[in-house]
Amino acid sequence: MDRIGLLGFSVLGVVLVVALTRWLGFARVPRLASPQAAAELAQAAIPGLIVAETVLAVDASAALVAATTGQVALVRGFGDRFVVRLLDRPLVSRAGPVVRVRPRETMFPETALDLGPAAGAWAARL
Repeated sequence: MDRIGLLGFSVLGVVLVVALTRWLGFARVPRLASPQAAAELAQAAIPGLIVAETVLAVDASAALVAATTGQVALVRGFGDRFVVRLLDRPLVSRAGPVVRVRPRETMFPETALDLGPAAGAWAARL
């Protein structure tokens, strides 16, 4: 077989593997079912956390959970599951209803949350 044929079969194989993984759902972003679900994830990840208030992003991809102590936790999808980070002086910016939060953890990505009308209050809280 010539080299162009081998290259063509290799490209076709990669395309089929990518299509199969998408079809099986491996590219899906996890969604939070409710603010209560986000609060439960935060409580499970942070021992002793007592939830005072929770806000869910419009697309349900992330949430902010405020504790009675004033601390705020970020719950967001990461791969096929959720991760929780306690925010300690994160980098925060706001553009309309979208609040961008970047924890001080070097390798943790920035999270954009569309919080609708609650964006101003939560940006100030952070």
